[in-house]
Amino acid sequence: MRPFFKPLPLIVLLSILYTSCIQRSYNKKDSSIKYSLKINDGWYFKLGDNYNYKKDSYDHSSWSHIDLPHDWGVEGTYDTIHGTDWQSGYLPAGIGWYRKELLLKENPKEHIIELQFDGIYMNSTIYVNGNLVGNQRYGYISFFYDVTPFLRKGKNTIAVKVNHSKPKSARWYTGSGIYRNVWLRVKPKTHFKTLEQYVNTVFISDSLTLIDAYVTILNKNNRNLTGKLVQKVFSENLHLLNSSGQDINIAPNDSIVISGEVELIKPKLWSLEKPNRHLIVNEIYNESNKLIDSDTIYFGIRKIEFSPEWGFKLNSKKTKIKGVCMHHAAGIYGAAMPESILLYKLKMLKNMGCNAIRTAHNPFSPEFYTICDSLGLLVLDEVFDGWEEEKAEDDYGLYFEEDWQKDLTSWVKNNRNHPSVFMYSIGNEVSRSTRETQKALMDFIKNIDDTRPITQGGHDPTRGMKDELLKTQLDIKGFNGDGEEIGRYESYHEEYPMVPIIATEVPHTYQTRGVYRTQTHWRRKDFPAKWEIKGGSAGTMRGLEGKCYPIPNLSENEIFSEEKTEYYTVKDSLYPIINPNFWKENLYFQSSYDNATVRSSARKAWQKVEELDYLMGQFRWTAFDYLGETNQWPSRFANFGVIDVANLPKDHYYLYQSLWSDEPMVHILPHWTHEGKEGTVIPVVVYTNTDDVELFLNNKSLGRQSYKGEQLVWNVPYTPGNLHAKAYKENRLVAEKSFATAKGNHFLSVKANKETLSYRQRENALVFIDIVDKDGNLFPYADDFITISVEGAGILKGVDNGNPIDLTPYSSNSKKAFRGKLVAFVESNNSGKININIKTKGANEVKIQLDCK
Repeated sequence: MRPFFKPLPLIVLLSILYTSCIQRSYNKKDSSIKYSLKINDGWYFKLGDNYNYKKDSYDHSSWSHIDLPHDWGVEGTYDTIHGTDWQSGYLPAGIGWYRKELLLKENPKEHIIELQFDGIYMNSTIYVNGNLVGNQRYGYISFFYDVTPFLRKGKNTIAVKVNHSKPKSARWYTGSGIYRNVWLRVKPKTHFKTLEQYVNTVFISDSLTLIDAYVTILNKNNRNLTGKLVQKVFSENLHLLNSSGQDINIAPNDSIVISGEVELIKPKLWSLEKPNRHLIVNEIYNESNKLIDSDTIYFGIRKIEFSPEWGFKLNSKKTKIKGVCMHHAAGIYGAAMPESILLYKLKMLKNMGCNAIRTAHNPFSPEFYTICDSLGLLVLDEVFDGWEEEKAEDDYGLYFEEDWQKDLTSWVKNNRNHPSVFMYSIGNEVSRSTRETQKALMDFIKNIDDTRPITQGGHDPTRGMKDELLKTQLDIKGFNGDGEEIGRYESYHEEYPMVPIIATEVPHTYQTRGVYRTQTHWRRKDFPAKWEIKGGSAGTMRGLEGKCYPIPNLSENEIFSEEKTEYYTVKDSLYPIINPNFWKENLYFQSSYDNATVRSSARKAWQKVEELDYLMGQFRWTAFDYLGETNQWPSRFANFGVIDVANLPKDHYYLYQSLWSDEPMVHILPHWTHEGKEGTVIPVVVYTNTDDVELFLNNKSLGRQSYKGEQLVWNVPYTPGNLHAKAYKENRLVAEKSFATAKGNHFLSVKANKETLSYRQRENALVFIDIVDKDGNLFPYADDFITISVEGAGILKGVDNGNPIDLTPYSSNSKKAFRGKLVAFVESNNSGKININIKTKGANEVKIQLDCK
């Protein structure tokens, strides 16, 4: 949550000289100011380690001129020569340096100046004017330093070394660089201490709520402060609800911790449907009643309850968790995801019926939590993938024992005021863990914030943990892959009926957008993971016999036998895939029917949640396809997501919409363009949340089926034309969906997700490019080679198509469509018009224009 600073009737201290020459004035007579400035613009970057950070007059004219956030990994090429691997996604890492110059017009020593980084991956070292300020090894934590002692009037230099030279640092693509926002905070010498303000709500009765507001005030002056603390609670529309005040007395160079209480009568609660927020303004006044400092915190008032009998309640209402797991990176942006793209992604999930996100397996950006607060999305906030033992060769396990307390403190204090955060997770499938470390982590968190329960992703006690058969110490037991196994929840609940349980990572199903196979595929048998190959179980179901929910084949023989993955793509060229494995073929594309999985279909996994009252809900793996954890070279990602890496929904998106959303809907799969399959019986699957669906082919009814919690299937001999589904609720038509066979010449259909962008926010737009016929019907196998050029007030950030084996660099402005679709990502960088030109190799061309304001 980014603090909002109440405007003060004072003039700002700091004048910073940017490339754009921003100038601000300063009043020497008044040092009681507060100012927060995002300093993302005007940085310089160099890849490599030959830089003298102590030299003020260093010539950086040959360095790249960049704006933050920045991830240099996605600017590179996919290759096996970088020292990265299938886990980290075959993109480059290394060592990089960043520089920025600040011009301070007045003496900074009259104030407190803090430099905050919301995230640097990884092992970063910060220098100011050649002086070492600090080192932060964990790459996902926000951190800040008081840099006042290192600053001077005039020119100042910030230098940041990012050491990602050991690139096998996670089991997914991490990114490299200063990939989140950077802030400069100017404070008066007597001020509210950063991260030490938090709010706790206590429900006294149905009508009375008590706000416990804690603050820490730091007096860095050489004189005593006698004055008053005033705390005011406002509604989100800034209507004053109540306030309180108390006298304070702080000795020179000392601090105090104060708890204030404010009563509220029937405040609006934060909920999934109505995410009402409040804000508290803390103010310090001196003995002359002059305002010295103010600090504003957004918070929410909500009640969370957990039970081994009935699961989870939000504001006394029983609620099933309809959750997804997410990694922090986002396709062409890598780890440096713009806020506008993050908002777009989270709105997609909300519209799917999702109500919760698990941050797998690390903290996210401050903006993420604020957006979840405002949209009404719960957050299972996870801090670590593992503990002492490294899971990837060079991961946080190398530093855990030295750094965990510092990083855990920063994580909890950054996120504890967010109403969306309803549960903490201290790890994920932790290797060789101990109950002692687990207990130490839990106790440490509860000493900072005891208002949320603590869980852990996966087996607990973890497999291999000493005393693993003992009852869990966690507040809530989490299930990962084993939660997909037949009878697993039931047997655990029978043995430990007083332990609340949740599926932290269930299910694991695969889909490639637009690809279909009618034969069921199991990962271990048909497209095994690296660890299954290494363990010798690849090509078999060894170890899973009798544990998996059956998924019948949709046809006796494979109907889509042409679906092969024998070549990978770079730009407009194909390269053969060498198959060194002993099973029948490499399957880099998985079926978009609900029949490609590890242990369970998506439908069956959700049916267990609905069936078992004591099971709070689930977090499926995953929301979006993500770079890394690939299906081995030449795959760039594993396609677990219900939405692909280009932000295009797959059929599973609509499957979950049918399970999780109340808005009437109907969806058909597959498409209806199957040249050469005339007469072949094709299973047509329909997802809906209505009572009945009637299917038509060329206006002839193929029958009406009632929805009873399972997918609806019609076996339809293929005839070109129009396939149409009508969905009914109480015999009233409430939703329709149709596919028509595409034919004839290819044309481009182009549409942006927004027509107007804010250039000050460096807002991004998605430009959706479809290959269609003259009637607008999608060609589902089209792979036209498309080139995008952008001129005017914006830049092309990259293009993507969702194909896991298209290794075209993100720096390219040309790419093949995949399954008839391509997405271009455009960023605003000035005011005016953005002119976008899209054309195919076959000379089809479309131009669109966006506004930047």
